[in-house]
Formats: sequence, structure tokens, C-alpha cells
Amino acid sequence: MTNSLELKETRSGLVDTLESIKNTAEGESRNLNEAESIEVDNALKSIEDLDVKIERAEKIEKELRNAAASVGTPVSNNVEKEMRDYSFQDAISQAKTGVLSGLVKEMDQEARNEAKYTGQNYRGIAIPASVLTRAAVTTAASSPLDVQAFTDQLDANLVLTSAGANLYTGVADAKFPIVQGITSTFVAEDPGADVASAGSTTSMSLTPNKLISVVDMSVEAMTQNAGLENAIRRNMAQSIAATWESNLLAAANAAAGPASIFAVGAATSTPAAGAVAAADFISLEQAVIEANIPLNGSRMAYVMNGPAYGSVRTMLQTAGVAALWDPADKRLNNYFGFVSTNVGNDATTKARAMFGDFTRMHLAQFGGIDILFDQYSLARQGLGSLIVTTLVDGKATTPGSAFSTMVEA
Repeated sequence: MTNSLELKETRSGLVDTLESIKNTAEGESRNLNEAESIEVDNALKSIEDLDVKIERAEKIEKELRNAAASVGTPVSNNVEKEMRDYSFQDAISQAKTGVLSGLVKEMDQEARNEAKYTGQNYRGIAIPASVLTRAAVTTAASSPLDVQAFTDQLDANLVLTSAGANLYTGVADAKFPIVQGITSTFVAEDPGADVASAGSTTSMSLTPNKLISVVDMSVEAMTQNAGLENAIRRNMAQSIAATWESNLLAAANAAAGPASIFAVGAATSTPAAGAVAAADFISLEQAVIEANIPLNGSRMAYVMNGPAYGSVRTMLQTAGVAALWDPADKRLNNYFGFVSTNVGNDATTKARAMFGDFTRMHLAQFGGIDILFDQYSLARQGLGSLIVTTLVDGKATTPGSAFSTMVEA
């Protein structure tokens, strides 16, 4: 079976053919001739057929990868082998020289083919989304190294996904329908007039925001240390996750990047300094209830900063009653609780907390990633800079009602 990468290359060639025919006709200020019209029709039909085959191939490849991960054995197909053989460190080494070869060159071309549909602009070596989700990589010595995929590590470092947020990787477009304002009314057998309708359907779109990570290290370590690959990937994922969530959970919108979900609307609870009480946390749950959001325990969660965690750790709901925080199950008033220094993110020692249905939060990483190696800026120090660019966004479908916040004065 032809894999999805080969099918996409064939499709890309057909798109190039269509562009060439169009440009030729426009350059000569004429309509398409008969031969060109036939060629265009055939190319469009082939592209339509390829789209079906690509979708089918990607589904099969995904199932094979999932099956391999569940049993811990490699999958014997071309796509899986390419993913295992791709070395992040080889890409770094070739980014340094600017000369691409082997699988790095093939995957770079694949990412650029993807970019025709995502609009992504690569400055250095491009790594397609398919490689970011592989189950294993190899070291420079070509010995298998079982590590988490880049996107798996990104997911693991996002507190929001632990709380229930949805993470989509390698996407080209992300739109979510929102249905709101639906009303129901009892009517007489003969109402005499149409029943008023207040419902509406809109959509929420996630749009790419450029996020850049820079790693400074010695040129020798970057190109010769076979054990460096996993450390780079892990630390880069941590940095991207922290910066991403810093925007989403900030006390106010940042100058650039995704808008804050924490900052939507006024805080539900604003206790005085040093006077955070159990009632302040309970009021967050009450606010969500009053917004008609079901308090389904498997979907709701608290996300709080360190000072808020310190408050609930010893707080009693009432004298002689069990503590609000259950350290064994890591639950706050029977809901899962997560701690992040990014909550409120305003360099404060004051308690900041957020409660709600985090499954209504959607995070997207668009396309592949771009690796650029700068060997000149820090050359006098014997260092090089690895510059990695990815595109991300994050929003909630109903931020004003699905979440409530507490801000200590």
C-alpha cells in the first residue's frame, strides 16, 4: 500500500502542474486551450481521488502506530520506519551546514508540501507534523532510542491538558461550532402565533500565533553528543508549554500570542488579602452552576497557583470537618486540582484559582516545526543558537460561563 507521504507528493506534483498551466495562460493573456482544459480536468479528478486515498492511508497509519504503541513492538511498514529513523539531532547537524540529505531532506520537502495548504513559512529545516508524533527516534549512531514524541512531551507539560483541555497537533485549520441561546416554551394547542426563537449557531476559530524557542549551546555538543537529542526535545517542549500557558492563564492579555482565558470577565471571588476561605472556592463552583454548566466530576477541575494551593492544603470547610483538599486523590472539594505558577501570572504572592469545564478549552499546534541554526551571533563564545518556531493558539468555546476565577486582593 502506498503511504500517505508518497500520495501527498503525487498530489503536490499535480497542484504544481495546475499552477504552471494557469500561469502560462495568464502570461499569454488567453483562455485555456482544449489540450490544457483536458489536462486540468484530469488533474482535478486525480487530486479528488488522491484526497480520498490520503485520508484512508492516514487513518490506517494512525491505527498501526497506536497498535505498535500498545504492544511495544515496531510496525513493519515504510511510514513507521521513516518515523523511527528520523533523527532530531541529524536535523540540527544539517541545519548547521545548510546542506540537507537523506531522510532529513525528504521530511523537509514533505513539510513544505504541507505548508502549501497551511500557509506556514519555513526559514530553516522543516519537520512535518507526522514526524512530531512518532513513537521513537534514533541517535546519531543510528541505535534505537525509545523516547516520547515531541508532541507527547508537549502534552505532558501542559497543565491545561491534564485538567481536560483538548490538544490538537499538526492541524491546518481549527474551527469549533458553538450553539447557544436555545429556548424552549410550553404552548397551548392553538398558540395563535409563532414561537419565538432565540437560538444561534456560531463558530470559534483558532489562529496561528508564532512561538519561538531559542537554545544556546556549544557547537560540538549540538552536533556530536548522541545523548543530547532527548534532552533538547524535552526541555524545548517544557519551554513551549510554559510560554503557551503563561498567555492563556495570565491576569491580563499579553501584547502578543493567544489571549488569556483566565482574564475573561470579572473575577467571581475577590477575597481580601490573607483572608482566602473555603467559601471563596465554593463560590467558583456556584458561579458555574448558575451559568447552567453541569458539574460533572469527570469534566470539572481546579487550576491554581502556589499561594492558592498553600491555602487549601490546610483549610477546613468548617471546624471539625474534613479538609477541603484531599492529598491522596489530589482533589479539591471532590474535583481534581492542578497547580501551575502560570495561573494569574502576575508575579504575585496572592492566591489565584480557576474552576470550570476544561474540556471546553481547545489548544492547537499548527503544521510542523521550523529549525534554524544560528552559528554566527555567539561564535566568539564558541556557541551556536538553535531557534525553533512553532505556531499555536488556545481558546475556550464558552469562556464567560464555563469558567470562574478567584483573585485575592
